[in-house]
Amino acid sequence: MAVLKQASVESDRASKAIGKPRSGAIFNKRQQCRLLYRKRLKECQMEPSVSYSNYLHDALLCKNNTLFWKCWRSKFETSNRCVEVEQCIDSDVIAAKFASHFCNAYRANDVHRGVAT
Repeated sequence: MAVLKQASVESDRASKAIGKPRSGAIFNKRQQCRLLYRKRLKECQMEPSVSYSNYLHDALLCKNNTLFWKCWRSKFETSNRCVEVEQCIDSDVIAAKFASHFCNAYRANDVHRGVAT
């Protein structure tokens, strides 16, 4: 990864040094290095989701419920849930507070323009 980044940076510097040509060998080298680096970045970003998918798939194939749910929880469940909003823990009261907040936040500034005719 570091090698690809370094090659991309060096080819970009070389291109800038001669005025950023839009064709030729230096332009092609810059484009090639840049594309290879970006492709590797995308691959690295996809690795965690692919590995979790593979772990989940393997756990299902092996019928290992414990391993499957452990992997599932580590990927999709969080331990820090917010259960209190403005000192309230009742879900109905919290929902009403959210509804009130967004109702007030999106109210029309001009009553005459906010009413459909």
